[in-house]
Amino acid sequence: MSADTSSASVASNPGGEFPRAFYSIIRAIDRFTDVTGKLIAMSMLFLVVTISYEVVMRYGFGAPTVWVYESSFMVNGAAFMLGSGYALLKGAHVRTDIYWENYSERKKGIVDLISYLLFFYPAMITFMLISYDDALHSYDTGERSQESVWRAIMWPFRATIPLAALLLMIQGVSEVLKCWYQVQFGREFEHKEKIEI
Repeated sequence: MSADTSSASVASNPGGEFPRAFYSIIRAIDRFTDVTGKLIAMSMLFLVVTISYEVVMRYGFGAPTVWVYESSFMVNGAAFMLGSGYALLKGAHVRTDIYWENYSERKKGIVDLISYLLFFYPAMITFMLISYDDALHSYDTGERSQESVWRAIMWPFRATIPLAALLLMIQGVSEVLKCWYQVQFGREFEHKEKIEI
């Protein structure tokens, strides 16, 4: 059963004592993350077009660009960072599951819930605050890249880091509620197939 189908069946037949508002919050956050993840994925079209343009200009006309190299690594890096919330939604982040598979669903929920509250959120808040200061400093000083003669402005690229942390934390709210559901009822809120990378 797909995650979407499973999620829909749980959400349409809540039952038990799990607050109805939590289902709405989970659905809204998951929908937001799904939409933003797909929009961020559209940046790959920019990469295809610009790198194709570079190849044609470099090898077809002997006139390489000065901007494609930097713009492509910035867009790729930004997409990688900004897509991390979407990866969390889809269950694509790395999990060390040597013992995990032997746990009951309730115990998995407890471990995940504790991990989100004690490790995930403190790390993401720290990451966001530090990277926000870095992006602000980059903006204030008018920082420019030293990678090529194009000397691209760096603050938009640096600003993707705190934004990525924010998107991850937003999706984290949904995941915490799903863990709470799992602890309370001893079953997954939605089943996510492992994604092999």
